[in-house]
Amino acid sequence: LYGGIVLASEMSEPERVPHFITPSLPYLSGLMTFYAEDLTICESLLKLFRDYAERYIAMMSRSQCVDLFSASASLLKHYSEHHCRNRVVVAKRSENVEEEFEEEQKYNDVACAIQLLIFLGTKDFANACNMGYAATSAANGVETNRITDVIFFGLQQILPLMSRGLLQFPTLCQQYFSLMGFMVETYPEKLCALPSFDLFHSLLDSLLFGMSHADPLVSKSSLAGLASLAREHLRSRALDGHLSAKPDILENCTARLIREVAFQPLIWDRLEPAGTALLPLIGAVGVPRFVGMVNEISARTLGADEERRRRLHDAFERLVTPEALAKVA
Repeated sequence: LYGGIVLASEMSEPERVPHFITPSLPYLSGLMTFYAEDLTICESLLKLFRDYAERYIAMMSRSQCVDLFSASASLLKHYSEHHCRNRVVVAKRSENVEEEFEEEQKYNDVACAIQLLIFLGTKDFANACNMGYAATSAANGVETNRITDVIFFGLQQILPLMSRGLLQFPTLCQQYFSLMGFMVETYPEKLCALPSFDLFHSLLDSLLFGMSHADPLVSKSSLAGLASLAREHLRSRALDGHLSAKPDILENCTARLIREVAFQPLIWDRLEPAGTALLPLIGAVGVPRFVGMVNEISARTLGADEERRRRLHDAFERLVTPEALAKVA
């Protein structure tokens, strides 16, 4: 019933739908408490909230948005509490396109949760578009920090689910990195301040996985995310808390970027974002340590080919000039 009402966005005076749906949102999100184990009902609830946000968030009043944000946060929290603890993700790759599509559909609930967060974030864009209309902005505007808070809360709920197995599925992978790339690039300080090291490690691991992905869009989003995290650390030392738990985080990121992206033959479709990510990482780890990493990696990769090693060192020397590093912070 509610799903059918939400899909009626092309009716005359569609503003009536939020007036009808809003009082029921807490009860609808509360259903996840009882039906989280039933994937059919679980997915239906996530799809309902996703469709509702997609079709109506631009026209909602401030109070209606706040109610939707609150209900969505509760929905994702109950969803995460069950699935992050009890669900075992086993992604089976198949050469058959139809079989792989059917396998990906088993995780459509995760895709719906990601899409819900994407559509909730569009309220910030709608606010920006309405800034020229004072009356509309005052009535419908929602503070940016309130919007980002609920999106990052939602991200914290689904991050533990985003294993490498799930990221093997093309559609799910593209949706995840579409959300993650934008949020890391736009609000790096919030992701640097994730409340636990395990959550931050899940985020970072997904970015490192994505930077060498065959899809150039996934790779570019991941590299842009790494660049933003490194720049934020240079600016405010935002990662000091996580570095106390694992001091070699940035060195590992730099070494993997060199090995898995810079030293690969198929780098031309991601050359610029790779350079944009590498420079702030060099600034974060320090030039002496970076030179040491390059020497170690080139010795293992190029062996006794002194000519290629010399050319490589010359290229990196031109990259790490003080003038170039001064521009990345």
